[in-house]
Amino acid sequence: MPTKILRLQIMNKFFFHVLFLLILLSCSNANSNKAKEPKDFALPAVPVIISDQQESYKYIANNYWKDFDFSDSLAYKQTTLQIFTGFLNILQNVDLQTALQSIETMMHKAETDSIAYIRLVNFCEKYLYGANSPYRSDEFYVPVLQSIVSTDIIDENNKIIAEYRLKMALKNRIGEQAADFDYTLASGATHKLYDIKTDFTLLFINNPGCNACMEYTEKMQTSMLIQQLLKEKLLTILAVYPDEDLTEWKNHQSQIPKNWINAYDKKLAIRHDEIYDLRAIPTLYLLDKDKKVLLKDTFVDSVERYF
Repeated sequence: MPTKILRLQIMNKFFFHVLFLLILLSCSNANSNKAKEPKDFALPAVPVIISDQQESYKYIANNYWKDFDFSDSLAYKQTTLQIFTGFLNILQNVDLQTALQSIETMMHKAETDSIAYIRLVNFCEKYLYGANSPYRSDEFYVPVLQSIVSTDIIDENNKIIAEYRLKMALKNRIGEQAADFDYTLASGATHKLYDIKTDFTLLFINNPGCNACMEYTEKMQTSMLIQQLLKEKLLTILAVYPDEDLTEWKNHQSQIPKNWINAYDKKLAIRHDEIYDLRAIPTLYLLDKDKKVLLKDTFVDSVERYF
């Protein structure tokens, strides 16, 4: 009998030990699941000593990715894409140097996880390089391309593509002199871009019949600000056709307003010599009186905001 009681006591102790372990494991799993619950992505808290709105945007841009976990795409309630486009919106409100530094920081941090890095590279290609993206910006894309060229994550074939894109993106940068070229009028007269003497030049590289080109033309025609600058002789719009089918160009002469310069690139220097990047048509550049680039591959709305 005592042996039977002893056996029951041992079994009871074993049962309670097992039960205790199960409770511990259950609590551990609960805590683990709780820790993995996605959280809201929060913008960096701006220090109270920063009261200027511009400085606030600058602080947010510089610290946007500080606490972001690139290795865990499920850590946040927002998708990585939503967080990325939020970053692009912030960049619209800061100076170029701040934007470039913050993009460099983003790419450097992303390198800690190869999958996250490739995902981010794809986002940048779509939003910063894509012809139809409202965020399209060669300037913003430059630090991305520089990162791709130098990293070990990207394969050699894609690096070759990035190197070519970087070469083109580094042409006609904001603040630098735009490449000069000859343009030819319907009369046969030839002039240079640098012959234009107004305070501003809007270089409009376009193709006749292109839907987007016609939209740009209409926006510039209906912009009261642009029309006023043209009237006051402060702005010249140079519309240039970069291809060789002159029949098409001549058939669409009436599409270009008479107070613009309507010309074509007889030497095909723009396209064949790649002095301008024509991945997107139309291409719009705003230049100052010295032909320094103020806005590159831009939009009509951006030109209006500049003025």
